[in-house]
Amino acid sequence: MPAAPTWYHARTPAPPPRPPLRETVDARICIVGGGLAGLATALSLAERGETPVLLEAARIGSGASGRNGGMASTGLTRPLDWLRRRCGPETARRMYAASRDALRLIRRRIATYAIACDPVDGVLEASWFDAGDELREEVERLNREFDMRLEYWPREKLREFYRSPRYHDGILDPEGFHLDPLALTRGYAAAVEARGGRIFEDSPVLRCRRRGDGFEIVTGDGRVRAERLVLCPNVYGPVCCPRLARAMLPVISYVIVTEPLGDRLAEAVRAPYAVFDDRMATGYYRPLPDGRLLWGGRVAMFERRRGIAELMRRDLAEVYPQLAGVPVAHAWSGRMGFVRHKMPVIGRIAPGLWVAAGFGGHGLNTTTMAGELLARGLVEGDRDWEPFAAFGLPWAADGIGRLVAQGYYWAYGLRDRTLSLWMGIREGLAKARSK
Repeated sequence: MPAAPTWYHARTPAPPPRPPLRETVDARICIVGGGLAGLATALSLAERGETPVLLEAARIGSGASGRNGGMASTGLTRPLDWLRRRCGPETARRMYAASRDALRLIRRRIATYAIACDPVDGVLEASWFDAGDELREEVERLNREFDMRLEYWPREKLREFYRSPRYHDGILDPEGFHLDPLALTRGYAAAVEARGGRIFEDSPVLRCRRRGDGFEIVTGDGRVRAERLVLCPNVYGPVCCPRLARAMLPVISYVIVTEPLGDRLAEAVRAPYAVFDDRMATGYYRPLPDGRLLWGGRVAMFERRRGIAELMRRDLAEVYPQLAGVPVAHAWSGRMGFVRHKMPVIGRIAPGLWVAAGFGGHGLNTTTMAGELLARGLVEGDRDWEPFAAFGLPWAADGIGRLVAQGYYWAYGLRDRTLSLWMGIREGLAKARSK
């Protein structure tokens, strides 16, 4: 687990640790990875009467699932138009609809299992770029095609509630929500166990091999003999699947949580929704229940260990000058797992071997979506996972790939900054002419 504690870990005592695997266990289905993808798969299986065994290398929620921004909204990392071009309109529609169904499933599970994760309705996309007509048309299209309730927010309304000179227009997804992702992760784990599933912490997989028609998965002190194996890593694939490990690209993001800001927060943020913007290296934030502000963003291939708080505080002041110099209580980093095509890979990749990976950038809802798709495939023979598996596991080129990706993000960051500067100048000139 990364050394820097998160606000999520600090606010709620950890549950008692689960023992590591110290025996030989037989299971129909073994899951490797105790983040939201692995736990959602285990829970979807348990809800269908299965009793999966799950192995986690550290503690439940110690990776990205317990360190992210906590926002869940409809969609995937790739936009709908990209999906249409790549997959065709009908397949894209089904994939997008599956992500929306996952939001509803998360809500049902929070209620069913009484998961205390502080959900708050509403996720807002705020545009740094002057694209009002395009955003309005996108809202109309999505509402028409998916019976959604998206709201287009013109610039005047957006800046009334989010008092930043950087913003233009926006889109509110009232069906989206934000919550404590670590609490959700721990709640999923408790629900799995309540339904008969078994979870072993501090049980990193050392090796695995085919054993007849199934698999033998070996940890330091135990082993699982399973008919089916499901791999749910975040960044680095387990040793038993080098192909998966070579496909995963670690992308670093940073988060701070301020001290309670009192009335000062209302100088900038006057609505309860979570917010993200449309830059390549998106910024994201949300007000917290005790008057703090969670602020995240940046994209990097190589992790910095120092100066996170000051770096993110500068980013905050760029969007909200009125919040310059706010005191920071917690600062941390997290690693997201990306595949080169930026889509999650979900499904069977070899006989008996299944995978759910690559959720970076849009993982809170799509991990639950993946769990449902895998469980339906494993138990019911459903094949709705196939469009996701079709994206494959292209090689990430190891260190070279990380350098190329870093250059890519730097270039797009420069583009975003240049466009934002030009639009600010244009807006200023328009105001001057109107006087």
